[in-house]
Amino acid sequence: MPTITILRFDELPRLEEATALLNGKKNGANWISARRNKYNQDEIFIQYWYYEGVESGINRAFSEEDGYEIVNVLKENGRDKILKRRYAFINYVTHSLEVYGGLDSRTKELLKLIEKTLKAKFVSLTLTQEELVELYTKHSAELTKVTFRNQQRNEEISITGKNVAASQEFAELFGYPWSLREICFRPKIKFMNEHNKYVVSLNGDKGTLRVSSNDVFQWRPRFEIRQLIFAIATVIGITDQAKKEAGMKVSANFEKSEGLPAPHNFGVTPTHAY
Repeated sequence: MPTITILRFDELPRLEEATALLNGKKNGANWISARRNKYNQDEIFIQYWYYEGVESGINRAFSEEDGYEIVNVLKENGRDKILKRRYAFINYVTHSLEVYGGLDSRTKELLKLIEKTLKAKFVSLTLTQEELVELYTKHSAELTKVTFRNQQRNEEISITGKNVAASQEFAELFGYPWSLREICFRPKIKFMNEHNKYVVSLNGDKGTLRVSSNDVFQWRPRFEIRQLIFAIATVIGITDQAKKEAGMKVSANFEKSEGLPAPHNFGVTPTHAY
């Protein structure tokens, strides 16, 4: 399942200033390209470009046998590195930085560069048990899996199935020393393709959102991901003014998206759609 790492911020330079500061910022041989998201004026769209050894890059995408052959061909032609990129978005309404990838060394590298450039601090998003409950209660069509963690010892228990929250096991675990830490659910959002609904998983400790793959494209439309982030932001309590502004913009985006031809909005990159 593709993973999105969500971080929060309090204060940043104005969007135009932050975009200018980030665009072209280098980190050795790596660099950032940044621009205002043309589909949403409250976001900065970031691409972090970096080089990776051909073996590690190819072997993740192909089988061992196919990868070996491709690597040999590339090396014979003098290619020992490949250029890759990692996507990220800074949203000024939800006060979030969303990195399209797990919290690995590459994400940490990008985060450090953004913090240094903007002289700002980003912290991992965390949700309490109560906030996770509010999220699936208000914003899910179906809860499919939950994970509880024992706060006294290193132990986890997961429950799967239909109507998980109504199960006897859920009721028995809901309370100290157990704490609800991860939920999987079918989101109650506006989809660009009503026949392409999916399950998302939110980890309340790590601030990571995992989205089920449709075996065709790795990432879901940005229009859908933004709705999920907005739902999380409202649950954890952004300001009333931000809520009002965000609600107006989400409604406007709903209206815009209805006239879009669906086939054009499911590209591999997350910027091919709202």
